[in-house]
Amino acid sequence: MTDRAKKGFTIAELLIAVAIIGILVAVAIPIFNNQMEKAREAHDLATMRSAASAAVELYYAGVHDSASAYAAGMDWNTGGGKEGTNAFGAYDPKTGKFYKSRDLLPAGSKTYGKGTSLDGGTVFESGNPNGAYIATLDYRNAVCMVSMYVLAEHPHVDVYWKYNAGSNKGKYVGLNEGNNVPKYCMRIYIN
Repeated sequence: MTDRAKKGFTIAELLIAVAIIGILVAVAIPIFNNQMEKAREAHDLATMRSAASAAVELYYAGVHDSASAYAAGMDWNTGGGKEGTNAFGAYDPKTGKFYKSRDLLPAGSKTYGKGTSLDGGTVFESGNPNGAYIATLDYRNAVCMVSMYVLAEHPHVDVYWKYNAGSNKGKYVGLNEGNNVPKYCMRIYIN
């Protein structure tokens, strides 16, 4: 009978095994969350790159005035003289099309930003001294916007994020205090 009793685990051995599993889980969860956030940030950056590529393609296809901007699904702004004149619109990553405003986006594309305020460590700078994407900002409830400055001395495309839902609706992600322009954007120079 004593041989049979010795074949099982003692409570102390079971508690040690549970403690070891608990420590492993406690170490793995932050690593998993960090990797998930990096994936969310990579999604947002890929969306920005796709929007920039689509806008540059429209530039080379001949979007240089209000009529061609409207035909491409974008709106046209003449504010700020030649340097401030631009074609702009909201980007739909599912179709690769632009819409004149965020409100016209299809139902499935009203908000598609994934990055949260957790810092996944993503750093991306492109033509903007403030950076293009800041990993500590919350991009959920936001959509990608594009402005094409086709008449500027140095034509360029700016890609930035704007909230389309929630308490910040209509505000830029990373609002540049004091004026209504995005602080963070991806800038692509054309030519």
